[in-house]
Amino acid sequence: MNYSSEYSPPAPSLKVRFNRPFSERSLELQAKLDTGADMTVLPQHAVSELRLIPASRVCVSSFEGRKFWRYTYFVNISFNGFEYKMVEVVNAQRNDALLGRDILNRLKTILDGKALSFSLLDP
Repeated sequence: MNYSSEYSPPAPSLKVRFNRPFSERSLELQAKLDTGADMTVLPQHAVSELRLIPASRVCVSSFEGRKFWRYTYFVNISFNGFEYKMVEVVNAQRNDALLGRDILNRLKTILDGKALSFSLLDP
C-alpha cells in the first residue's frame, strides 16, 4: 500500500471500517498508522455518528505532554481482510482516525519511507 499524499509529509494511512458492536451502524474513515499512539483514536464526529456509549475513562497525554481524561468506547475494526472485535478506543478533535499500537502490534507492520509504501501482514 502507498503512503497518502493528503498528509505533509506523506504518511502511511488506509481506509478503516469502524462498527458499533451489536449494531449495523458503521463508518469508514481514513486512518493514519501511528506507532506513537498507545490506543486507536476516533474523531469526535465518528463517536457521535456511531452513537457510541462511554465504557470507561483513561488519562492520556498529548504530544506536548499535557495530560487529560478521555472517555473510551468499544468498536469493531476492520480493514484489508483483518477484523478486530471489541477494541477499546479513545476520541479526539480531529478529522481522521489514528490506528494505534493496540492494533498495529497484532500485525507485522513494514514501513518503507523511502518508497513511500507500507505492508500489514498477519505473521
